Amino acid sequence: MKLPKVNDLGFFEIRLESIGGLGANGAGKMIAEVGVLSQGYNGATFSSYGSEKKGSPIKSFVRFADDKTKIRVNSTIEEPDIIAVFHMNLLKIPTTLMGVKPDSVIVLNTSLSPDEARDFAKLHAGTLVCIDATKIAMEEKLPATNTIIMGAMLNYMPFLDKNIFEEIIRKQFATKPHVIEENVRAFKRGMQEGVVKVFKKDGKYPYLPYKKTDPKYGKDTQTPGGVLVEAGNSTLKDMSVTRTGRIPVFNSEKCINCGQCDVVCPDMALNFSRHDDGKMYLNGVDYQYCKGCLKCIEVCPTRRKDPSDTANHALFVGIETDYDVASITKPHHQHQMK
Repeated sequence: MKLPKVNDLGFFEIRLESIGGLGANGAGKMIAEVGVLSQGYNGATFSSYGSEKKGSPIKSFVRFADDKTKIRVNSTIEEPDIIAVFHMNLLKIPTTLMGVKPDSVIVLNTSLSPDEARDFAKLHAGTLVCIDATKIAMEEKLPATNTIIMGAMLNYMPFLDKNIFEEIIRKQFATKPHVIEENVRAFKRGMQEGVVKVFKKDGKYPYLPYKKTDPKYGKDTQTPGGVLVEAGNSTLKDMSVTRTGRIPVFNSEKCINCGQCDVVCPDMALNFSRHDDGKMYLNGVDYQYCKGCLKCIEVCPTRRKDPSDTANHALFVGIETDYDVASITKPHHQHQMK
């Protein structure tokens, strides 16, 4: 089948914006495998990321061309025909939607409606697909959202065969047979449960052209080794972009204030204060610093008796999009979450 549209070089281009742990790298490889190895298109895929760990930003790129067009380009994709954003907090990074054209398809993992999502993303135009992939993953008991996002994307890649996609998913998870059917179901739900709306250019939000930013420091501006140019800046960090859609939710009525959660928290995200009786009490979670590792929940003594009885747990897993995080956060006194 002919590609639905191509750029000046003859490429149909896809960009995946994600964080480590949500499966964007694997999604890019599966999409490319379907098109190249199973359907005869020329293609290329690669990912760009820093430290290879859960929670760090990652971009994955896929290019397709017909069998007569060679792909000799290995640069990042600046103006994607389809872009998928695996985590809404990535939209806090201005570069996430740079280069999105009026005829681009934008797939967002969100519980918001298309109108709400457009305002959140400040999207100038395009076909917006909203799919609550995190909720579907929770319901299917899957740790990643990649098969769901791929299902939503496939509706706009008619040149790729749905049945072959299912075969590739089964192959990808062959070493984990207990999640094969769950991923296939999630893939189909991604195709069916997206909410779509087309936004024309109306001047509400500006177009953001793709722009490569120059590094702050180079050979002429690098400071001497060992110099702390911004001492104490850890209070300014925002870990929300590294969360994978699950957060610890605090129930003060069930807390026994043992402090075990604070011992295992790697980012001091738990807000304790000393009360009049001289004891330390947990006030809640400061979500600016919480990266969603959920270690606090694992050690909480209130869940050991019956892990499924979340109503009696002091800390339990919640889907981030189900909560107004800004209203339930308990910030440390030095700062206020924005």
